Parts: sequence; structure tokens; C-alpha cells
Amino acid sequence: MRVLFVAPNLGIGGAERQWSILVPRLAERGLDVRVLTLDGEGVFADELRTAGVPVTCAWMRSRADLAGLRRALAVRSFGPAVIVTQGVSGQTVGQMLRMLTDGVHVTVMHMLPHALQTRHQLVLSRLTARWIDAVVAVTPVQTAPLVALGYRRNRILVIPNGLSPLVPARSRDDVRLELGLGQDDFVATLVAALRPEKRAHHFVGAVHEAHGRDGRVRGVVVGGGPELDDVRALAAAGGGVVGVLGARTDVPDLMGASDAICLSSSTEAFPMTLLEGMSLGKPLVSTEVGGANELVVPGETGMLVQRDDRSEFARAILTLASDRALAERLGQGALERQRRLFTAERMVESYEGAFRAVARANSARTGIPAALAALAAESGRGRPATTATRSVA
Repeated sequence: MRVLFVAPNLGIGGAERQWSILVPRLAERGLDVRVLTLDGEGVFADELRTAGVPVTCAWMRSRADLAGLRRALAVRSFGPAVIVTQGVSGQTVGQMLRMLTDGVHVTVMHMLPHALQTRHQLVLSRLTARWIDAVVAVTPVQTAPLVALGYRRNRILVIPNGLSPLVPARSRDDVRLELGLGQDDFVATLVAALRPEKRAHHFVGAVHEAHGRDGRVRGVVVGGGPELDDVRALAAAGGGVVGVLGARTDVPDLMGASDAICLSSSTEAFPMTLLEGMSLGKPLVSTEVGGANELVVPGETGMLVQRDDRSEFARAILTLASDRALAERLGQGALERQRRLFTAERMVESYEGAFRAVARANSARTGIPAALAALAAESGRGRPATTATRSVA
């Protein structure tokens, strides 16, 4: 079965990271997969090519770039049975390809719809929503907003993200020595693209507050983005308690040398950074947003804090810093939960099953909603994919 993945680009981000895991494994399972990027490539494009996945870029300068659009639509010769998209521009081009081929259009939503940043993006999303054959959400929290945006409830399927455990290449001691961190320091780490919704300033402020009460508390921010300079300036004003490292390729090493993995976002769907921390056996501290509560189970895997209460965030860090046994127990619980529910194998199996089901339904004209309902019945017997049948606020 031929599956074409379409995305704006494959730069750093949780959605792109998830595709870098999913696409090669689908190829290993016998699917003929290709990737089309629209406005650029990115680090994950190189990873996919190394894994043997063909990646083509249309190099579109804008949505009005007709020459770039022609290059994008030329991939219709691949003859995909399933066209998988992410991002508004990906959905738009994917729907055009849907009309030019016999393929079925499946879009994957990695964010909450209200996180679409511009009015133009919202308008385009509303225009395409009713025509998309199936929608994969990564958490039930997305269901009600997706329906409000115009997606059909009986076309929504929930497949949580999953991953294989990260494996650090360097020891905890070596990484801490490089970063100037003491072996007894309690290191809270934020890994994020430094955009406004990630609220790195909120994390930096919480670490500064915690450090004021316990000098062992230190912070690390990993990631690039438009707010990098501002976050660095804020951290510098705090006397170096928080190190801001920018974009790094050794995230497993940095997470492995940490004592807690944090998320300070104002909006999220199903954050990959928390999953990565779980795979390393790290306790989590997260704002209560989106699907974070599926990962951060208080008393089991970490601590959830109110989104806008910086002092509560600081107290959560302090609690873990003052009780290392608790931190270790929560970290072990996080590892066990990730291994039980959020593995790459479960995710890939769910996506493959969904793609094959909707392709068969499309070919036989038997109805995609019925195929998704059948997947829901299977998920009730322990499979990870579930159709969204109710709203979750």
C-alpha cells in the first residue's frame, strides 16, 4: 500500500519528531511510504532519507507560489492509497491531491485547534475540515474543538503518540561537568521550541523562585526559536541559575543528566518532550494543559500545576528536590507508564491499522465511518486506537 505524507517541513518540533519515528517503521512493516515537504526540509528530512524513505521538497515560497504548487502536485504520479497531512498548508495541498488521485485524505492533528496562530490559517482549516476523510487526534481533549472547527465527529480517531526509549550516549556525570552543574544539584530541564506558547520565561521564573529557597535547584532550557534571545537575557539576569543552551542534537544526554523534565506551556495536545522524559525514567512537572494529564498522573508519574501559577510550579520542583526518594519513585512510575501505554510499536500498529482500514473502505466504497467504528471496537479489546465518541473539556 502506498502512503504519501505531506507536511510544511520537517524542522524541529513534536509533530515532526513523531513522524520521524512513525514513517520509517511503517516502511519496515511493508508500506510504500514517501514524504512531501512544502516550504523546506529540516533535520528530520535527513533522518528519513538515512532510513531509506524518499523525501521530496516542493520549495514553495508561499501558498500563492504556483510553480511550487505544481511541483507539489506532481507527486500524484506516486498513486497514493492514503494521503497523510499535517499543518494547514499540508491539509490544503493534501486535499488537492485527494481530488487528483484515488487516495483517501487523513490529517493528523498534533495541536489543539485554537493554537492555529492566524485568522488565515483558521479560515483555511474550516474550508477543508468537512472534506477530509479521517482525522487522527493524539488525545481525546482535541475532540470537541475539532468538531467545533467543522471536522465530523464520526471521522475522528484518537491515536496517542509513542516512542522508543531515548538512549543517552554520555554519562550523567560527564554531561553535568560540561554544563558546570554539581553532582548534588537538582536539575529541572525544559526542552521546547522557544515560541510564546511554550512560556520558557514561566519556567525560568519558577526555577529562580525555587533556587531562592533551595540553592541546589538549577535549571536548563534546551531549544531554539524566536524567543531564544529573550529567554537567555532573562536567565542571565538571574545569575546563571538557569542555563539556556539553544538548539542541541544531544537531547537524550541532556535529559539523562536531569532530575526532572518540565513543561510550562499554555497550550499543548500530547507533548513529546514529556514522553521522552518518561522513557528515561524522569519525574515530570507540567502545567495542566491539553493531554498532559494522560502523561502526568499525580502521585504516579509527576506533578501537575495550574497553568498560570508560577509559585506552584516552583513548589513542585522544590518538593522533588527535597525528597529524592519521591522523585525516583515518580520517575520509575513514568517509565513504567510509557512502556505500558506509549510505545512506538503500539503507535505504529495503530496507524498502520487505521491506514489500511480507511484505504479498504475507500476502495470498496463501504464507508470510512464504519471502518473507524470497527477500529473502536477493536480498541475496546486492548488496542491503543480509539474513536472519539464524547467530548472532553
